[in-house]
Amino acid sequence: NTIILQSSISFTSRHNAIRNNPLRQSFIVLIKYLAMVKLSSWKRSFRISSTAFSAQQSKNTDKILTSLKLQDDSKAVETTIVESPEESKQQPVKQEAQPADVKSKDATPEKGAKEGETNTETMIQALRTKLGLHDVCNQDAELTSLDEGGTTSEEETEYKPDLLQHEKMVLEDVSGGLAFLTFSRFAVVDESTHILIKVRACTFSPEDAKKCSGIGLTKAMLPYVPGQFVIGTIEDVGSDVPTFFKVGDRVIGMVDGGGCSRFLSADVDNFVKAPSNLGNSTALALMQDWMPAYRALHMAKQSTKRANLFGMNLLITDSMSAAGQAVIALASEEGANIYCCAEKTYHDYLKSLSSRITCLESNPEKWLPALEEQMDVVIDNTCSDGYVSSCEALGSKGVLISLPYVSFNDNRLFGLFDMSSFQRKIDSTKAKYTMCQTVTVDTKEEFEIGNEDENTAEKRLNFVRDFQYLAVMHDKGIIKPKISEKVSLQEVSSYPDKFKSGAVGTSGGTVVCFPWKKEGDVASP
Repeated sequence: NTIILQSSISFTSRHNAIRNNPLRQSFIVLIKYLAMVKLSSWKRSFRISSTAFSAQQSKNTDKILTSLKLQDDSKAVETTIVESPEESKQQPVKQEAQPADVKSKDATPEKGAKEGETNTETMIQALRTKLGLHDVCNQDAELTSLDEGGTTSEEETEYKPDLLQHEKMVLEDVSGGLAFLTFSRFAVVDESTHILIKVRACTFSPEDAKKCSGIGLTKAMLPYVPGQFVIGTIEDVGSDVPTFFKVGDRVIGMVDGGGCSRFLSADVDNFVKAPSNLGNSTALALMQDWMPAYRALHMAKQSTKRANLFGMNLLITDSMSAAGQAVIALASEEGANIYCCAEKTYHDYLKSLSSRITCLESNPEKWLPALEEQMDVVIDNTCSDGYVSSCEALGSKGVLISLPYVSFNDNRLFGLFDMSSFQRKIDSTKAKYTMCQTVTVDTKEEFEIGNEDENTAEKRLNFVRDFQYLAVMHDKGIIKPKISEKVSLQEVSSYPDKFKSGAVGTSGGTVVCFPWKKEGDVASP
């Protein structure tokens, strides 16, 4: 028994020594890594093959419709129609037309031409129905007016009965640039809770520019289509969409991406009906840039238990951003004393916005000694030093409002890891859960509807009510959103570099993309 016990102990010790061998553990880690790489390669190959199959199917459909469109009614035509991969073994469908010299007694050339055109369109429509594809060919043309006076008047033009050109900007590789893709196919609703939207306009923000440059974008998010704020008309609805939304309704909302395309299938919970008195670009500017500003001031009044901002000292850490200029416009209407942080080159412009503005330099070390414990409200939309200077500027009963930082800042570690965004996420979490006299405002979280929070429906209701109030203020001429750039879909690919170089986004305003406009048709303000 002693010998057996000693042998067992010796075997166990040798087994543990082998198991804990660093070389063996490194080999296991290497094997797991190679397995993950291989799995990712399989997934990508499957996605590419699926895309190729869809493209080939669309190409076959194009050929069928082209052959039907160009058929001559004066000659006998035999056309083979492949209805689907499963029904490809069916017999050809033969159609015979009368010879050109055989005419009806009461027929005329004009009447015959009209009947031939009608028969061609009828056959094309029948083919679409048999293929089970959604027909969106009778579209109205793109907007002919880009005025921001609250009008949505459009010139209606019918498309020819051919397959729809569905275009979008797609980022296929993290290290690559945007590619302009055109898909000759029909637009469809992806899921039962989705609505199919014909995109009239969308925003292109600094956050979109960062992702298109590979900052904060993972391979799991590819292929990525920029555009997070979208406005358009409903072309089709899923089977589980509430009856409140109908085909033809004009809607506006937020998505994780996909706005820079002519059609978008997205969950109905991401959208609300757009006010009829707002133009497309004005509505997008109000939702993306003015809603955070309005909600920040609303939370400031609620936290300080004030009905308005009259006589209160208000500090904005980034006054030249679109949200910062929106805060200036709204706070000056209520009579606040506004302190604006910006570079000296913008001081004259800021002073022209309101007589209640005092301009400061961007560096907190320059303005903090004079404003320490003097501010009633501090709106920090830069988080330059982890909210340290903003907290020191607050009075004993003041409130700090934290807004998301939206400027383009490429500060990646070894060119890979986005350190600045990571640090701001840490500071934002600290402000939200550990700092006193601090309120975090994120309109994207307020707009979302989920099952985790019971108050999401109430937050959405408050968001919609505030958005409608801003629409009324614009309708009365009290506020006027600034549109900095208007671009076509083809021009979007150059804007990540423009944001990075500072050619766009430094003077505030909203960049709006119009997918149905051609390059050169959109004139920037």
